[in-house]
Amino acid sequence: MVNCRFDSRVFRALLALPWTFLLLPTLTAQQDNMIHRPLPDIKQLLSDVQENQKQLESLVDQYSCTEDEEVRELDKDGKVKKTIAKEYMDFYLGGQLVRREVKKDGKPLTADQQKKEDNHIEKRIREYDQKKAAGGEDGTNKKEKIDVSTVLRVSNFTHPHWEEFRRQEVIVFDFAPNPAYKPRNRTEDLLHKLVGALWVDDQARQVVRLEAHLSDSFKLAGGLLASIHKGSSLVMEQARTNGEVWLPSYVDAHFSARLLLLSSALGDYASKFSDYKKFRVATVTGKPAK
Repeated sequence: MVNCRFDSRVFRALLALPWTFLLLPTLTAQQDNMIHRPLPDIKQLLSDVQENQKQLESLVDQYSCTEDEEVRELDKDGKVKKTIAKEYMDFYLGGQLVRREVKKDGKPLTADQQKKEDNHIEKRIREYDQKKAAGGEDGTNKKEKIDVSTVLRVSNFTHPHWEEFRRQEVIVFDFAPNPAYKPRNRTEDLLHKLVGALWVDDQARQVVRLEAHLSDSFKLAGGLLASIHKGSSLVMEQARTNGEVWLPSYVDAHFSARLLLLSSALGDYASKFSDYKKFRVATVTGKPAK
């Protein structure tokens, strides 16, 4: 059902999930035990987490994965109007996400659809190979990207405390925009409006889960092109993959937006990532890599 990384082109990192799960009861005895457990050096922990997150986001380019995506279009009352489920094979070329559609609504593509998809992927690979052979720098590496490391850079983290998450003790932080940080581009401006919570594995020094929502609306061209409404939110998780590296495992989002001052969009989006493999072009095309 986000690809292996947040994709700023489709604003898939902007969702407004119901926050009722935050009200789920927790056993009082567990809470007391965790409250009284000493915390590690928080400054060093956050420094290590930020460095590890940067490494993770560079490693993801070396892997392909299966993405199961579900998009639910909602009406103004929040009822589902339309659901589309797709399966993709995701990989990166020069830092840019490439998605190869494999199934739609649980069914394999038709022969014509498969041919069209193959041609599209092969074209992307040819363009990448040609630019690389010409010695040109792939500008996609420098494109603004929505990622966790940027959230870590532009936010303040407070109120660290222990919680149990899936039978594992983790440290949870509240976070909000760092008022001293001045966003340098549109992506940072967007992520600087997020508030939420961050779950950290203190042993691995990795982000396990992030929940965030927009504290203010985000506008492109003063709202003429698009406006993403306050409250749009995101849940993202990362997990140890193949017993070695930490990679994205899940993204769930709910968004409310207006496009070109005319049409409104309201929907839910969810993606699960699995079957990570070391990426080679031959994995995608069935042809030897050049």
